[in-house]
Amino acid sequence: MWFLFEQGIVPQLLSQLARRCNALAGAVWALGRLVFAAVATLVLAACASSVQLRAQPPAPPATLEEAKAYVASRERVMEHLEYELNQQSIACYKRFFVASCLDDVRLQGAKLRRAHLEVQGQADDMIRLDEYAKRQARQRQ
Repeated sequence: MWFLFEQGIVPQLLSQLARRCNALAGAVWALGRLVFAAVATLVLAACASSVQLRAQPPAPPATLEEAKAYVASRERVMEHLEYELNQQSIACYKRFFVASCLDDVRLQGAKLRRAHLEVQGQADDMIRLDEYAKRQARQRQ
């Protein structure tokens, strides 16, 4: 009796083909979602792995001795910072997003250099003011 409702072999084949296509479309959709999730995970993992430098921004000097010690050791600290930035730049070429990693290294290096310049200015000001105060004291005597 079922055959009477469908009127021939062609509608039966088309309905079976439609069911198979629906099942195939569902499988393709699920596979597409899985691939999208894998790619999204890879992208997020690559983006989340930001560059972490061991060098920290310097603390501003509180005393004259700290200012003199900072000025004396600044060259060595800056050489160490440059070495670490170079090593991080080299390590960026082993990552997925090389350009993003290199940009992060450059930005962090610029922030650290700027912080060192500010502390250098404060230390130089403290030393200069101390020398000025000493000169003024000698002139008064």
